[in-house]
Amino acid sequence: MDILVRVERSERGERKKRKKRKKKKKASNQSNNLREEMGIIRSGFSFFFGTAFGVYLAQNYNVPNIRKLANTGMLFAKHIEETYRKPKKREEDD
Repeated sequence: MDILVRVERSERGERKKRKKRKKKKKASNQSNNLREEMGIIRSGFSFFFGTAFGVYLAQNYNVPNIRKLANTGMLFAKHIEETYRKPKKREEDD
């Protein structure tokens, strides 16, 4: 009889522990969802702020055209390469 009482008590204890773990897990999932939503809000805010700042700079300051600058650099590099390239060796036919 004494053994049955101990088994019942241990089973009740296990059930309580499972309930506590389940509650903690549920609360943790809710906080994770909140964090994910905050991440979306934070990234959205950063994107919006960066876009607005870029528009402000482009309208009020003389910002260089990066694409034009890159194309000019590539053209200059190509010219230097063609100018200073080693001449090709001629293969003589026997």
